[in-house]
Amino acid sequence: MIPTNARFPRPLAVSFITAGTLILAALLAFDVIPFLRGGYGWRWEYDPPAAARILPLLAAMIVYLGGARLLLYRSQRAAPLLWWGVLSAAVLPITVIWLRHDHALYELFTRTAAPLTTGQHHAGAVIDWGNSSWHDWPATMEWLRTLGNGHVALSPPGLPLFYHLLNTLLDAVPGLTGPLQRVVLPYQCHNYDLLVYTPAEWASAWFGILMPLWAALAIFPLHAITKRLINAQAAHWAALWWPLVPSLILFAPTWNTLFPLLSLIAFWLLIVGLDRPPDSAASGFAFIGAGFVSGLLTFANISMVPLLGLFGFYTLLRFWLVERRASDPPSLARPVIAGLLFALGLVIPWIIYGLVTGGTPLDILDSALNNHLDQERQYLPWVWLHFWEWALFSGIPLIALWLVGSVNRLRASAWTRPGSPVALALLLTMLILDLSGTARGETGRVWLFFAPFVLIAAASTLDTLASNRRAVWVAITGSQAVLTVVIAVVLGVIGTDYTRPPGAPGGLNTAHPVNATFAGDLMLTGWDAAVDPETNAVILRLDWQAGQRITRPYLFSALLVAPDGTPAGEAVEWQPFDMAYPTTCWAPGERVGDTITLPLSGQPAGEVAPAGEVAGESSGAWWISLSVRDDAAHDFRLLTVTLPDGSTDTQIGLGPVDVP
Repeated sequence: MIPTNARFPRPLAVSFITAGTLILAALLAFDVIPFLRGGYGWRWEYDPPAAARILPLLAAMIVYLGGARLLLYRSQRAAPLLWWGVLSAAVLPITVIWLRHDHALYELFTRTAAPLTTGQHHAGAVIDWGNSSWHDWPATMEWLRTLGNGHVALSPPGLPLFYHLLNTLLDAVPGLTGPLQRVVLPYQCHNYDLLVYTPAEWASAWFGILMPLWAALAIFPLHAITKRLINAQAAHWAALWWPLVPSLILFAPTWNTLFPLLSLIAFWLLIVGLDRPPDSAASGFAFIGAGFVSGLLTFANISMVPLLGLFGFYTLLRFWLVERRASDPPSLARPVIAGLLFALGLVIPWIIYGLVTGGTPLDILDSALNNHLDQERQYLPWVWLHFWEWALFSGIPLIALWLVGSVNRLRASAWTRPGSPVALALLLTMLILDLSGTARGETGRVWLFFAPFVLIAAASTLDTLASNRRAVWVAITGSQAVLTVVIAVVLGVIGTDYTRPPGAPGGLNTAHPVNATFAGDLMLTGWDAAVDPETNAVILRLDWQAGQRITRPYLFSALLVAPDGTPAGEAVEWQPFDMAYPTTCWAPGERVGDTITLPLSGQPAGEVAPAGEVAGESSGAWWISLSVRDDAAHDFRLLTVTLPDGSTDTQIGLGPVDVP
């Protein structure tokens, strides 16, 4: 029950929070105080886009707020409200991407596949999982670091291993992987680091592409937990705040946006265990389950370790503030047993890892911290900056509501209010984490998994109001939305060093039609050739047409054959346009013209051979043997070519070419 004298936050405090947020948004929008974007070694770039680019985000935000208010106060059903939140939380990141990029799907794919931006998908593909060398994970971390994969070089093997398992699963369904690969292949069709991937390794990137949707699903456990701890109204508030968390919609599709969902699942299991009778089997399994999910999170990323502190503080505070004051208080053994069962579940993933590899979490932790802590950060400025960035990217109005509510809860009469253990546990965890100095920047992204607990605590504070809750919710939510839009507009926080594919070169008008098809998907429509007397070489012009999306980079080979049947040196092998426009970039139906120089004497292209130094007879009818093979395959097998008359071979003869 809400105490009748519970007035906090007072209207003046709410006005101060709202006004302060709007002032902060204006300062950020015009970059009045650059320190608000960071300092002392790290600062987010001020990068506002063209004004027209902002319109889709503004429209999406207005539509979301209008729908949220309508569903919150005119509908008694939770399902429409929750699905509206999920849809909006999945769509808003797309509008944020469009602020600076024309193609959201391109950005989602490249951010997933790039080694530095996220890195887990890349590591899952490049590690040789069939070789036991990956068992020495600290050495693998260092190797990945040399490849530019800095994030996985700080992490346990959980997420790369997840992608490896997903790749293995997708390998078994080629009917699915082929179409999925063909959709994203054009976005990096010229990237030879990716062209060696299997279709399954291309297709598994879709898990990252869909990350905004997976991250949006956190609304369901967030609503369920808040309803269980406080009430249904507070659960609605918290759920509708989730799409407005800046870091959630700015950092798509990093795994940090998914960690809140898994953190909430673990917390839900912990609450279920604490709510059940102490001697029930269901309680024990819930504690073990909470620990197991938490263990998976630490196996995925070392940065998730502070979550254990939050859970531990919550359990102790709940026992001390709530259960100990009950008419039949439980024994102190209750939190101890909960902790032991939680720890049992926590170590299960690590025990499995140790049995398979012989490694220990301490080895990984030592390597990760060595790489992590070598980034120098001045202690005192960053005590503020780490908290500030996390607060800014979580949402200053919600952070303020949590903090003022936490201060209010320090009074003994407020300890037993619903949500107090969550608010105080988060406060203790954040104080210890921040003062420890172990963070190294980007806490807005790294500590995103704490954001749902801020929303629960903020909803709990709002629930203590005796009146004017609707007005306060509108003020807090509106100012949160304004700040989120401003942060998204002025800060470009994520990108990759990948480049877009080059433009199509166009076809050639050639003298000799051919219409021979290689591997059923690449047609040589025509050719012609002429002798360049200055270089003593044949200039071969080929006109190609792709029948369907080619998923492998083809290597072309041409061998000059003299009139007496003698080859003119070695065959010339080449990638189209000097590797700049490989066959994986050729769109179905597209004509592509390519020109290659074939030295008559076998000397390197571009070098002039001495007069008369040619293989066989220098004059007469020469021929060109043209073949194609898969450049990414290891068997050097030539592609089968089907001639117009239906006959097949592994090469096609082009000629004659008259050499004077």
